[in-house]
Amino acid sequence: MTAMTVEEFRREVKQRRGERRRGAPKYPEALVAFAVQHAQLARASGRSLSAAASELGLNSVTLGAWLRLSGDAPHGRLREVVVEAAPEVQPTASIGLEVTTSSGHVVRGLSIADVAALLRALQ
Repeated sequence: MTAMTVEEFRREVKQRRGERRRGAPKYPEALVAFAVQHAQLARASGRSLSAAASELGLNSVTLGAWLRLSGDAPHGRLREVVVEAAPEVQPTASIGLEVTTSSGHVVRGLSIADVAALLRALQ
């Protein structure tokens, strides 16, 4: 089979599927190989198996099975995770609590200890 595009693949799948409502038709090895290669490239670029299957006009279960048969399981691969330290937040004068009294006075920029002292004084 010559080089194929995704659109040609979709047409071939649609033709093989025909009017079937259930059950998968048999696909030639060349079509399966094309789908597996497309899924591998899609996954390498960060797209999901489901997205690759949708692009090809296939069920993700079918594409996943083809990947497993090819020796490239869609799940269970380890991926590198880079953990970075959270940036330190420097306290500024604008950070603090705000208290509004029943008479409408607003006090801003207080620490928790200052709020507690203010509330005790207002009792």
